[in-house]
Amino acid sequence: MRYFRSGLGTLRRVRFGERAWLLLILLLAFALRAYRLGAQAIWWDESLSLYRATHDLGTIFANTILIQNVVTHDLQPPLYFAILHFLVRAFGVSEFALRFLSLMANVATVALLYALARRWLTASVALTAALLGALSPFYVWYAQEARPYALVLFWSLLAVYALTRAFDLGRGQTQTNTDNNNSIGVRQRSSVSKPWILVYLFAAAASLYTNYYAVFLIPFHVVLIALLVWRAPRRRVWSALPALPLAAAAFLIPLIVIAARENAGSGPSYVPFDIILRDLLNSFSVGITIDLAQVFWIDLALLALFLIGVLFPISKLHRPTSVLLVAYLAVPLLGLAAASLIRPLYQNSRYFITLTPAFYLGIAAGIVALARRWKILAVPALGVFLIGAGLSLHNWYFDPRYGKDDHRAWAEFLRARVRPGDFLILDSPHTEALYHYYADDLVPMTTLPILRADHAASPAQDLAAVRDAYQRNARVWFLVMDTPFDDPQGRIDQLLNQQGALIDQTKFRGTSTEITLSLFMPAFPFAQASDIQHPLEMAFAGHLQLRGYTAPASVAPGTRSTVTLYWELDEPVGEDYAVSLRLVDAAGARVGQWDTIPLGNRAGSSTWQPRRIIADAQDISIDATTPPGAYRLQVVPYHSATGAALGDVATLGEIRCEPRPAP
Repeated sequence: MRYFRSGLGTLRRVRFGERAWLLLILLLAFALRAYRLGAQAIWWDESLSLYRATHDLGTIFANTILIQNVVTHDLQPPLYFAILHFLVRAFGVSEFALRFLSLMANVATVALLYALARRWLTASVALTAALLGALSPFYVWYAQEARPYALVLFWSLLAVYALTRAFDLGRGQTQTNTDNNNSIGVRQRSSVSKPWILVYLFAAAASLYTNYYAVFLIPFHVVLIALLVWRAPRRRVWSALPALPLAAAAFLIPLIVIAARENAGSGPSYVPFDIILRDLLNSFSVGITIDLAQVFWIDLALLALFLIGVLFPISKLHRPTSVLLVAYLAVPLLGLAAASLIRPLYQNSRYFITLTPAFYLGIAAGIVALARRWKILAVPALGVFLIGAGLSLHNWYFDPRYGKDDHRAWAEFLRARVRPGDFLILDSPHTEALYHYYADDLVPMTTLPILRADHAASPAQDLAAVRDAYQRNARVWFLVMDTPFDDPQGRIDQLLNQQGALIDQTKFRGTSTEITLSLFMPAFPFAQASDIQHPLEMAFAGHLQLRGYTAPASVAPGTRSTVTLYWELDEPVGEDYAVSLRLVDAAGARVGQWDTIPLGNRAGSSTWQPRRIIADAQDISIDATTPPGAYRLQVVPYHSATGAALGDVATLGEIRCEPRPAP
């Protein structure tokens, strides 16, 4: 009795230490995923999640998205968006709130990795696998994305774990605790666990309702059940169990058919199977935020660890687990290869994130196997994964080249420059939800090209819309978030250039989408001498003259006003000059400075006709802390390439800063 109590106390201490390590790993996983969760802007795919989650449940389960007046159907099934629907109603639509569901699903996945490895293998492998999952850059990326991939990974892993529990793998008779060389007796279960069967049915069906590609795991479920029950003939009928979640997913068939019909002319192109394998290996190993050539050696090292884990199991009892790990990866991939013979289906690695548990369990088993045979190699083996994870996570957190599209930047740029009377055309219409998320109703806008249900172009209507925009507005902004299926030939850009004048153009960082914001005017802004409020005759070097200016008599702190400078060239010049507009106080201290190329970077002085007056309207923003008083407005043109001034600083006149009258 005393021996039994002593052994039980030792076992409890071991389990307590194991659980403490697991808790630390889960806290690490949460911290890595919560860090900078809302730091990056949502991108186009995430805006589709925003659109669907903020509509009613009927629209969500119908998979419909209204683009202009055309009803389209999303390629993703509805469950993720239905869950997100309730979360955004409770917590809002900030980037952090939109992504938090993915974060929690992925942290739960790390816990499930541990639980599955604990039943299939050993405690050491389980903790190592959980650590790999916690540090996985692939997991961190999709835990910080408002898309279904982290959730489908959770459902799919829960389904595999539920089958394991239902058929009692690793706990059915006597489990050898290879970490401590002890045998722990467990009562043999004579029947299948029906509660865990129900969990499996729910999780498998949920995975299909979260992402269609989860169907490739269903054949593996058949293989898993067959391996679990092959010694018990009466249980072999359970091999048909995965047919039930497939049957439950029958409601998705109409949605799949409609979406396939709408996208019949698009979709992924054929990818050779060896390229698929290489892409998956790299993504699973180091994520998608690092150059393949830089870390291919890490991919190969981790593949070697996986092979060690399955070819040299920790004990004879774990040989069936090696078969399961190989089948976990091979069966879905063979299914993909077979299906791709009919229609190419491979898009990128995120659709097969559901296979990663087998990869991480195999690597963890390989590391533990090395630790048992050649301890000196175990730490470097784990270090290889840590190096890859560290490099990739650093890129993800801090290197803009690997970040999401910077949609905040164009919105801030536009907000600082838009004026009354401006109008905006957005290309493509599919990005309207993303536009409104960051720009709201900042400026009147429309989306072009005009879409039709039959996917045919509408050139006459597009031309009429562009002409109407020019006729009704002084300036037209053109925001392009390139999506190839709306305007692949750039017709709207061509129409704007044909019907008006391009003034300015700025590109913004985009890793998945080209983002360009252009400013057009109906015509080049020529002026007459009679239009000038304050005529001047100031000559500068470089054949440049300032003919006068128009400015407000007073401005209020915290507001933006417009100063118009009137320039004229004596003869053509081969460069674009820049201008520094300044506001200085009585002591000569600057309270504001605005440097820019007159008109814009696509209509600078190199494009001007000589002896024609150019009206250059410049925005000046007055800081909210500017004290009331009189300020001098000064200007100096300079060479944009060198910064060398074209003359002395010229004082134009006086502007008073006066607080706004109280309401």
